[in-house]
Amino acid sequence: MNDEEKLEELFEDKGPSNFDKVIKKAKLFSIIRGVITSILVFTVASFVGLIFNATTLNELGNTKKIELENYYRIAHPNSYIGSNQMDDGLLTGEFDYVTYRFLGNKAIVDGNNKESYSYVPLINGLYGDISGLLYEASGDEQSKRYNNVGKNLMQFYHPNVKYTKYRDDLAILNKIGEDKVMEISLSFDKPYIISQVKDMIPQNVTLNWYWVDTYTKSEVTELGSHIEKIANEEEIPVNKREKQISPSIILYENEVYGIKAIDEADKNKETPEKDFIDTISSGKTNKGTYQEVYKTLFSKLSTDKVKITKDNIKILGVVVTGDKDSLTLLKNKSFIKASSLGAVVDKY
Repeated sequence: MNDEEKLEELFEDKGPSNFDKVIKKAKLFSIIRGVITSILVFTVASFVGLIFNATTLNELGNTKKIELENYYRIAHPNSYIGSNQMDDGLLTGEFDYVTYRFLGNKAIVDGNNKESYSYVPLINGLYGDISGLLYEASGDEQSKRYNNVGKNLMQFYHPNVKYTKYRDDLAILNKIGEDKVMEISLSFDKPYIISQVKDMIPQNVTLNWYWVDTYTKSEVTELGSHIEKIANEEEIPVNKREKQISPSIILYENEVYGIKAIDEADKNKETPEKDFIDTISSGKTNKGTYQEVYKTLFSKLSTDKVKITKDNIKILGVVVTGDKDSLTLLKNKSFIKASSLGAVVDKY
């Protein structure tokens, strides 16, 4: 082959050059590297996101648990938080818990509840237990209400309000079997201090809870004079319109605040008012679901808005437990204006 032929062979087109192959390989490698990088970034981001989600929801769940445990120290007569579980999902979680109460020395299930929590404000609170009631009963303010496991909610009557009718469930004790234990709320004729209440309750009766006076004068007035306009008012001349006073408002156990006389293990507290005072005093400064409740209670109960003392606490009623024989000792006591049965179960 002469020199001219060699030169033609050199420049002859025989398909893709090595340079083109290198370019294609480089592009393919770049695509593969991009896919792998994206997968790695997604994996790492997902892992970090899951860790953040789990950690944040765990903190929110524990905060919710502590908030509820503190709130139960001043509310929900004779009711305590028992077994519980936090179920965390994506963005939201649920705190499921069972409540229980003591009837004498017997513990019974009080209800099943759930509270939702989330770090995304628009999602928080979209699901969960709303009222805690079995159903929304229609009727007047004196109708019976039941919680979500069918327990009758106890009623409370403020001593400074005049009611046309008082519930007297102590009168029906003779209809209850000897093999039963029960709880019953007692509404007093006037406010008392804790030491007086302890002396007033017979020794055979278990004192579980004190109802604390947390009402201002205007609130008491509102309880006693609930005004409603009569129907078809627009058809009646102005000078002949009347107003109808409905029955004075009765309070239910999920609407009152007070002091637990026994702890979560059914042991008597030596200074029951201490937990009540400490919970309110610390709660008013801690941001949370019930901060405004604590602020309001502190304002009502404290001396000169400085601190709450034992002397600030007045007792309007109690919740007691026992069997038929022991609770019968409360009949015809002059300091009891009303009585309302709650849970009733077998002794054994």
